[in-house]
Amino acid sequence: MIASSLRKAFEQTDPWGLLLKNLLLPMYCYGCGCRLLTEEHVLFCPDCWENSPRIDRPFCERCGKPHQRIVGLGALSNYPCADCRDKPNPYIRRIWGAAYYDDAVGATIRHFKFQKKKIVLPPLADLLIDFAVREMDGEQYDALVPVPLYHTRLRDRGFNQALKLAEPLLTVFPDAVLDESLRRIRPTNPQSRLSGNDRVRNVRGAFAVVNDTLAGKRVLLIDDVITSGETVTECARALKRGGASVVDAMAVALACPSPYFDA
Repeated sequence: MIASSLRKAFEQTDPWGLLLKNLLLPMYCYGCGCRLLTEEHVLFCPDCWENSPRIDRPFCERCGKPHQRIVGLGALSNYPCADCRDKPNPYIRRIWGAAYYDDAVGATIRHFKFQKKKIVLPPLADLLIDFAVREMDGEQYDALVPVPLYHTRLRDRGFNQALKLAEPLLTVFPDAVLDESLRRIRPTNPQSRLSGNDRVRNVRGAFAVVNDTLAGKRVLLIDDVITSGETVTECARALKRGGASVVDAMAVALACPSPYFDA
């Protein structure tokens, strides 16, 4: 308890806190175990963080998932995958994801979301910002909308991780405003504990737009991770009912196959 309290205190101090922390309470990388000597990331060393796979071109221009057999061949044109050509999402025009929900990125999201480590927000936000600057048009959205939490879960967690991620993105989309008129109107079970049709039923009808501020607006929906896509799809359904003209979705990470595979 004392060590934990000291570490939290050091996290609030100036750069001298880093020196004191390294002297008195050394911290080690969750990935490789080496000693952390910078505060760029408080859980992972620069090597482990940078080696956690990002999503690069070419990827599907609708669901955001990489085209597996040609990952890593350079900045090629994006195009729809077979699934999206056959059955496009009727509510979301396209999904963007900065990294794979794996390795250091996946672990960091879980610490941020479930262990309330807000100190890891900067590297996660940087992933979103770097991807948005590289791949997205900064003038194409009128509003950034975080996926909402039900009020009891928000009270328990103390913050909405999607909202915390959306705020720094405003620097990339200067014409957009942060809009929280999308609400979760009933409690839902964690999607990570469900599969298949249970995911669909779990979120069906769980969201609503409470005013008309998004009528005619181009919306970018923000979340931490997109797995099956059912949550953002249901959010988009509610946004379209609320009058949004276009809905795209963006997350730090997508739960999709690892880039390390046999061709």
